[in-house]
Amino acid sequence: MQARQSPDPHIRRYSLYLLGRAHDPRDREIFLSALRDPDKGVRAQATVALAGLGEPVVDDIISLLSDGDWRVRYRAAEALKGMKARRSVDPLIRALSDEKDHVRYMAAKALGEIGDDNAAAPLAACLDDDNPYVRKAAVLSIGRLGDRAGMDAIRRLVEREREEIVLEAARTVLAGSLPSGR
Repeated sequence: MQARQSPDPHIRRYSLYLLGRAHDPRDREIFLSALRDPDKGVRAQATVALAGLGEPVVDDIISLLSDGDWRVRYRAAEALKGMKARRSVDPLIRALSDEKDHVRYMAAKALGEIGDDNAAAPLAACLDDDNPYVRKAAVLSIGRLGDRAGMDAIRRLVEREREEIVLEAARTVLAGSLPSGR
């Protein structure tokens, strides 16, 4: 039995870690299939390995943003965050409207890491999301972008926001205490 098919998730995760250190794009299918592993830690390690492959797998990962499994979409957005691939901006902007809040959250975080100004207005729209963690991620990403209209939207958010985690992020951004993503 191959290590990646072991019943022990620790062995599966460690085998992905070891393969990922080689940064060999020929291992892409192993990492892509591991995004469907039942173990969260294995999926996380596959995400790190995919992000480490960089440019050769960007299109593969972008295509996963429309996968039927929200966990795969979440991990795809997370991998793109690690890659900071500019061509993933538009697909990540579309992911801000995903039905699953986890995916919207990670897409917002990814857009802040990538640092593309085209994401500012879509991120500002996320300040009205039902989920406070999505709103918080949008606030922090707008802060990284430093977009003036986005900062004005954060100021307006502070007037109506009730969740402390969002308010704390907004105060940090408005105080200029957030390092720029650029």
